[in-house]
Amino acid sequence: MRFLKLRPGRRWLLRLGAVVLLAAGTAAAIRTAESEWAARHFRAAIDRAYALSVHAGFEVREVMVIGRKRTTREEVRSALGAVAGSPILGVDIRAARTRVEALPWVRQAEVERALPDLLVVRLVERETLAVWDSGRDFAVIDRTGLAIPNLDPRDFSDLPVVRGEGAAAAAPAILATLGQEPDVARRVTGLTFVSGRRWNVHLDWRIEIMLPEESAEAAWARLAQINRERRLLDGDIAHIDMRFDGRMVLRMAGNKTAERS
Repeated sequence: MRFLKLRPGRRWLLRLGAVVLLAAGTAAAIRTAESEWAARHFRAAIDRAYALSVHAGFEVREVMVIGRKRTTREEVRSALGAVAGSPILGVDIRAARTRVEALPWVRQAEVERALPDLLVVRLVERETLAVWDSGRDFAVIDRTGLAIPNLDPRDFSDLPVVRGEGAAAAAPAILATLGQEPDVARRVTGLTFVSGRRWNVHLDWRIEIMLPEESAEAAWARLAQINRERRLLDGDIAHIDMRFDGRMVLRMAGNKTAERS
């Protein structure tokens, strides 16, 4: 069984564990029991089996959490619902995993028994991507574009702000594209999704880059190359329009316009 593991040196417990699991398996019969009396006796038998298993050492004594960064150990223990000294064979692994995955920072979890007394929890936590401005409020989104609950966006001022209808869902793809040019990407402070088709990218809260609907990746790479050669983005520029093939229209802070190929 995937979720039933023995730690080295304790394999003699396997036989008793198998007996207890067999007794616990009769719980399925409760669903088809025709009388309340039968169901009540099945439950009593299972409770006695679990009590015997605790006497044999099959109890929760330790919880090991692997992959935890932002999730607290106390949150994981509470979500497991297994207190110290409770029957480890009585822990509902699927239900425990569901509860752990409901924690704000947890994207994926695995819960396993390492008999006789250890629960092992492996976490894959969510990674922050951006702050989403929905027009009504702000939310921190992860790398799949989903909001992470119970977070104060003001605590994540280092993340870019994305705006526009559908921006949260589309943000992972455009930020992955921008990340291919890290020297410029680290200056991104905001992005606006325009008509659900293309992006305006804001650098240093002062320069707006209008990317084309098609070939946005090529346009971004061209901008990064020109910046490496001429330090373009260090100039007094307010807007760069890259929506025209092979051309770049610059609007300076003083409202002057220039064009480059």
